Amino acid sequence: MTEIWLIATDITEEQAAALGELIDPDERARAARTPDGPGRRRYLAAHAAARLLTAAAAGVPPELVRWRRGPHGRPEPVGLEGELSVNLSTAGRWALFAVQQRTDGDGEIGVDLEPVPVGRAAARLARRYYPASETDGGAAEFTRRWARKEAYTKAHGGRLADGLRTHAGPVAGPGPYRIDGPLGPCTVHDLPAPPGHRAAAARTGSRPVRPRLLSYPADLAEEFGVHRVGGFDLHHLHRVDGSDAHHLHRVGGSGARRTPATRRPDLEGRP
Repeated sequence: MTEIWLIATDITEEQAAALGELIDPDERARAARTPDGPGRRRYLAAHAAARLLTAAAAGVPPELVRWRRGPHGRPEPVGLEGELSVNLSTAGRWALFAVQQRTDGDGEIGVDLEPVPVGRAAARLARRYYPASETDGGAAEFTRRWARKEAYTKAHGGRLADGLRTHAGPVAGPGPYRIDGPLGPCTVHDLPAPPGHRAAAARTGSRPVRPRLLSYPADLAEEFGVHRVGGFDLHHLHRVDGSDAHHLHRVGGSGARRTPATRRPDLEGRP
């Protein structure tokens, strides 16, 4: 099973200070290197949520989650590699986090969330990085392709420069599509995204991703017997449509079960 969470990352200074106590020393050091302000607070919100959701899926306390990074920056939860595949993408006030319970035949998961660029940036980037057959279309089509390519790259833990040269599949529908690029085979398809954004999920191998789409839960902390984590009120987060989220919801508004459990990557794939 694959769950993909849309996380609202705009939080207050007080909440950011509390979340700094939840993440590990390496994450705190990375946050400290981010200029103070909304960017740092968003980093803390996204990475704390990733920790909570990983802990919930694994059935362990959040403080026991530790990360190691692959050669191009892909994070993996230490000691849980055989049980979970996880991936995080950040884009301004939003983040997207995937957590997949491994079963036989499942590959690695990758997700990406991208804002649609304005002006002529999309055309310039397409001409620079995409195959010649993918340089047409407007900014929305460019961004849909980018999200697929980056999700593909992140699933394989490779270099984004290689992923961008990979054909992203037709833009007429959400997929799933089979991609065979320099990093290996993958199945990719589009995801719902906030207005002005495009998102995609990819999984290595041939089995398509069949994700359960969720917004960040207000009641996740109930799994650990609390409603606040270090003073951080989990009820501040919202559903995709902007309404308050006092329970766990699917994207689009239907109910969902409780779970038991930006920096854009540069062209070398570092987060």
